[in-house]
Amino acid sequence: MGLQVGTILKGRYGRYRIMSRLGEGGMGSVYQAEDTAHPRVYWAIKELLDDTTAPPEDVEWAKVRFEAEIKLMRDEGLHHPRIPAYRDDFTSDGHRFLVMEYIPGMNLEERQLRTHAPLPEREVLSWMLGICDVLTYLHRQKPPIIVRDLKPANVMITPDDESRLIDFGIARRYKPGQRTNTENLGTMTYASPEHLGRTQTDQRSDIYSLGATMFHLLTNHEPTPLETPFPGMLRQYQSTLSPATEAAVIKAMQIDPKQRFQSAAEFKDALAHCLLLLDKSRTTASTGRSRQPPAAALLPAATVVTPAVRPPGQPGQAGKPAAVGGQPVVMELICPSCGFLNRQGARFCAQDGIPLLRAGIDPSSVTHPSSARPYGALQGAGASAPMPGAVYNGALGAAVTTAELSIQKANEAFRAHQYQRVVHECEVAISQGRQTYDVYLLLGRALREQRRQQEAAAAFAEAARLRPTFEAVRLEGDAWQQAGQLDQAQIAYTRARQLDPHDAETSYHLGVVCCNLGQLAQAEGELETAIRLRPNYTEALLALGRVQAARKQWDQATLTYEKAISIDPDSAEALLELGNMQLAQNHPAEAVRSFERAAKLAPTSDEIQVALGMGLHAVGRRRAAKTALQRALQINPKNTEAQRLLKQV
Repeated sequence: MGLQVGTILKGRYGRYRIMSRLGEGGMGSVYQAEDTAHPRVYWAIKELLDDTTAPPEDVEWAKVRFEAEIKLMRDEGLHHPRIPAYRDDFTSDGHRFLVMEYIPGMNLEERQLRTHAPLPEREVLSWMLGICDVLTYLHRQKPPIIVRDLKPANVMITPDDESRLIDFGIARRYKPGQRTNTENLGTMTYASPEHLGRTQTDQRSDIYSLGATMFHLLTNHEPTPLETPFPGMLRQYQSTLSPATEAAVIKAMQIDPKQRFQSAAEFKDALAHCLLLLDKSRTTASTGRSRQPPAAALLPAATVVTPAVRPPGQPGQAGKPAAVGGQPVVMELICPSCGFLNRQGARFCAQDGIPLLRAGIDPSSVTHPSSARPYGALQGAGASAPMPGAVYNGALGAAVTTAELSIQKANEAFRAHQYQRVVHECEVAISQGRQTYDVYLLLGRALREQRRQQEAAAAFAEAARLRPTFEAVRLEGDAWQQAGQLDQAQIAYTRARQLDPHDAETSYHLGVVCCNLGQLAQAEGELETAIRLRPNYTEALLALGRVQAARKQWDQATLTYEKAISIDPDSAEALLELGNMQLAQNHPAEAVRSFERAAKLAPTSDEIQVALGMGLHAVGRRRAAKTALQRALQINPKNTEAQRLLKQV
């Protein structure tokens, strides 16, 4: 569990008050904290979390990397205006903390997700010039420091539009004479071949990752891992991109390190030249005759450009893209069987292995979102002609709309657990008129995976409005319950039960919600219904026992817990509840036996150890009670109940 707002941490060089959580990963969280001695002076505090559910080797790996990051920032004497300064490191309540300069702003991953489009070339060049400065500084250390995890999420853009490199979690010193890395680290999308252990990562590995980062920023498409872009590839996604910038990115992303820029300073010079050419071209354009901007440049940031394909039989030069209005048609690959949109260069569908047809993007066929027709407009007499802003599949004689392509991408992203991308593609599909049950259901699932429960509930509610299925209404109820909106959850679960009165889980969830709302009689009835539908439903039995105990039906609660244990003898939770009931009925010896059985089944539960301590104290075994309470505090030093009881014992 993360730190609460207002928590005071005492470090070696100061005291820090937690103001907010900035981010969270698998093994750590980052907070904004105020220096208590200097109000309105803020620091970023990174906390290493001890995840008891993670494999021991992962926990040990995280500890080693965290200490390495601290050592790098504290002991190496790094001072550069574009990297956060070290402030403090300390241990508190068994957790390790690193305090460093707080850098306000938004990282480039967040910025791109908000923009939903390629970022402006000028801004990207300016930001990357700053990152090249950082890399030059790090690479000139003796021995050089290799970042190894350059990616959009690790580049912060400040309110002054300055770029800062913010994460050194897997940075390392270059080791002369070592052929490969001891460990293969880095985010796969931006990792060079050296990251995979083929050779040792060096300065040129960071250059590859920076080039891959630029590819993503300039195209709004993640680069294909370990693949050098071909000429023209970036400009397929941003038609106004200058050839010089594209060439610089391609050179940085060469598979062979010898073919890349050999230093960050060399890469910076190339990017500075690109920026100079960009300024010259704009100056010429503003003083010379006016030019019609490319169609893609006229689109707002959230607009998705959709492909249009030359119908079969129209002449075109074999092996080359056709041209429309003097502009090349961008080639895409669409499966004639399943409609899956494959990556450039693929010959067979990644979805079903079918040989692929070639299709192109006609820049002149771009349509504005306000004129986009809803999905239903494809049906009817006019459906045989390729509509503007659509891909025409000659083999199938069908048009594929922007919305359908977005839905395909959303499903693909969901399978890859890229939930933010799912949300984006679903929103694009909805904005293009595909306001369907399936889209809202997928959107809700992705939002739920991101723990955006209220938004997920709203999406499921819209799906249920379009098609009132049990699945949609039940998911709506789950989302409202997880969001803490119990009144809304009760309404949704009641509707779900009406749609399927034989679903035991719906009655169980409705019973739990009613219990939490204080409606004990109704809760008891719903839980009894769940058990009648599924007699061996242990969770429902435990919930029913709690309701009966709250209604002071002690004997019935005891029988309910005993039934749950007979169904699942290894349920530590059922034994804990039974012990609590026995203790409440003044049967401490029986309670101790239940607690001891529960403790054997769940030895890392501080709650069970506290209950055992209470039971042992009740039967006069004070030394054993003290031991149990001390064990609870070893498991969870913040257990206030154990602290209180230990003082009494």
